[in-house]
Amino acid sequence: MRPISQQDILLALRETCAVQFFKEKQDTFVNIQCPVCDVDGNFIYFKYGFSHDKCQKCCTVWCNPRPTEASLVEYYATSESAKMWTSILVSTDTSRKQLQYQPRVDSLIATLKQDLSFIADKAVDLGAGSGAFALCLQNKDYFSEVIAIDFDEDCVNVCKQLQLKAMVGSVDQIEEGSANLITMNDMIEHLFDPKDFLERCYSSLANNGYISIACPNGEGFDFKLMGENTVNIVPPEHLNYFNPDSLSMLLVKAGFQIVAVETPGILDVEIVKREFKAGNLSLDNNMFLKTLMSHNDDAIRRQFQSFLQVTKQSSHMVVIAKKNL
Repeated sequence: MRPISQQDILLALRETCAVQFFKEKQDTFVNIQCPVCDVDGNFIYFKYGFSHDKCQKCCTVWCNPRPTEASLVEYYATSESAKMWTSILVSTDTSRKQLQYQPRVDSLIATLKQDLSFIADKAVDLGAGSGAFALCLQNKDYFSEVIAIDFDEDCVNVCKQLQLKAMVGSVDQIEEGSANLITMNDMIEHLFDPKDFLERCYSSLANNGYISIACPNGEGFDFKLMGENTVNIVPPEHLNYFNPDSLSMLLVKAGFQIVAVETPGILDVEIVKREFKAGNLSLDNNMFLKTLMSHNDDAIRRQFQSFLQVTKQSSHMVVIAKKNL
């Protein structure tokens, strides 16, 4: 989706900004129990100074202690890394992003069509970014109305340029009981209180409404292999790393019924291969993976990626759930 050189610049800037933020704000951080099980976890690693725990019950990984919501809002508004990420987001070719999102939108709508009680009236994409996912939904002509909502005004303006109905804000912008579908892509990992947010989503949905969440899978292939060195561990931007089981548990606690769980990620093997080739990852203790990553046949690696998808071990997951009355 973006040149590797630009990604490397962003990663370096994220580290610089995160370390500085940690030094300035660590005394204001608050302790959090597992966002799913409400129990204490075990420390597993530091990243940029931020401590991370893992729940022994559901295997969720979370940043603990973590910045307050007010500090996070300030960070997103002022940090150079957040500004650069927004700049990349709004400048990335929307048509290329649509190629990524279209299969997921097609699958989601196919699932919704199987439910004869579902009414395809209003769909809301939260954290809409550049609007590519919302645009895919709108172009299907399935919903009467598609709304893109994002905290960032620049993102909302880009959405409006795509002729999307868009507004600044979050779930609180949705009238209670009015949405038939809420979608969230790479958003829940950023939230200070995911359970509270999902409960507000539940209230915003109409009867028989659905929610679709896409996010990193903290028990996925590159997470397990690389730990804190995986590029997706980026506090304070990412605070929560759920897995298919734990996110399902959290949704059920918020009142939802699980409909589908997938890990359709396509980049796990390429990420690991890139880090291995760059000398950033040793596979000397795993000759199977070392041989796989050294092999010249890309078709073999694609088959292994398919295996990760089918066995729900890819590091990107999608969970679809229905409002349970």
